[in-house]
Amino acid sequence: MDPEEAIETQIEPKLTPAFGSTITRSLLTMATLAYVTAVGGKTHRYCALVDSICSDERVVQQWGEAVAARQASEWKNLVPTEPESVVVLTHRASSEESPR
Repeated sequence: MDPEEAIETQIEPKLTPAFGSTITRSLLTMATLAYVTAVGGKTHRYCALVDSICSDERVVQQWGEAVAARQASEWKNLVPTEPESVVVLTHRASSEESPR
């Protein structure tokens, strides 16, 4: 699932009954700011969005820390992680280098 679909089909429908339309819009607006300012790929930015929502004081007060953390984990698992680039550095000793 892509981030937009996760927000529309999972996150917003879960927030609205619990917090109402106004607070849900506020949470999503602040989370969108976290998304656009986060450094990294789409998945990393989506995780920043989820963390913004689930760490918000209003969410933590209503759901509790454990439930908010569990919900964050569930929402993060909706969007598959992007492959990460890995750079492998190797050092080959040349015939001119002396052993140490």
